[in-house]
Amino acid sequence: MKKIGIIGYGNIAKAMVGGMLKAGFVTPENVLASSRNLDKLNKAKLEYGINITMDNKEVAEESDVIILCVKPHLIGVVGEEIKDMINEDKLIVSVAAGIKIEDYEDVFGDHMPIVRCMPNTPVMVGEGMTAIAHNKHVHDQDLEYISEMFHCFGKAEVVDEGYMAVITALSGSSPAYVFMFIEALADGAVLMGLPRDKAYRMAAQSVHGAAKLVLETEIHPGELKDMVCSPGGSTIDAVFTLEKNNFRGTVISTIESSTNKVMKLSEQNKRK
Repeated sequence: MKKIGIIGYGNIAKAMVGGMLKAGFVTPENVLASSRNLDKLNKAKLEYGINITMDNKEVAEESDVIILCVKPHLIGVVGEEIKDMINEDKLIVSVAAGIKIEDYEDVFGDHMPIVRCMPNTPVMVGEGMTAIAHNKHVHDQDLEYISEMFHCFGKAEVVDEGYMAVITALSGSSPAYVFMFIEALADGAVLMGLPRDKAYRMAAQSVHGAAKLVLETEIHPGELKDMVCSPGGSTIDAVFTLEKNNFRGTVISTIESSTNKVMKLSEQNKRK
């Protein structure tokens, strides 16, 4: 069993550890996590029984797979700190948004196997969506290993790195849009007299169920929409209201603007 090292122990890292252990993908003794926050590390050891340290170099030296879970602006600092502990037998996995594979190659060397991943916050409840890109030094068995890892807490798709900006805007950012949609649905129900606690639960479950219906049936979303819209009924009336207010056009523009922002931030990170 490979030894997994995690540098940076925040919410995403915690979710990953919990998912991997629950799935039996790794055992606690084969996980080593580091952080500048000793309190978080002690809680991790108490909750999951994993090994902990405040020394990033120890993680890099002792692990077969090194997962970088630090903030994007800290990648360069951490990379310089651990690069002498890295060799081509180790696999570097990053979940930092906006940092390209070539940036990691600049730090660790262009001979190193590097995987760039973009998970979203629903990994915290085992329902994440992760995009996986990699360089040419990642072997098929390592790619399969990483894909299996991210399936422990949701779903994963291997993609060309060129799609990462739009994927960040889509699966990375879309939970925020969906949270706003759920809140708006609940507000509408509250306006019409439904108690707020019930409105939130019913709105959230409806969105969850609709998404599951798309995934499990693989029926086109438009067809599923048509199945709900009876002729002359209340649903088609509501759909008409959404369309009059440019609902779909606004959502499409949201993905466009977010993608452009991601690309701009990525260029800024490259110049630093």
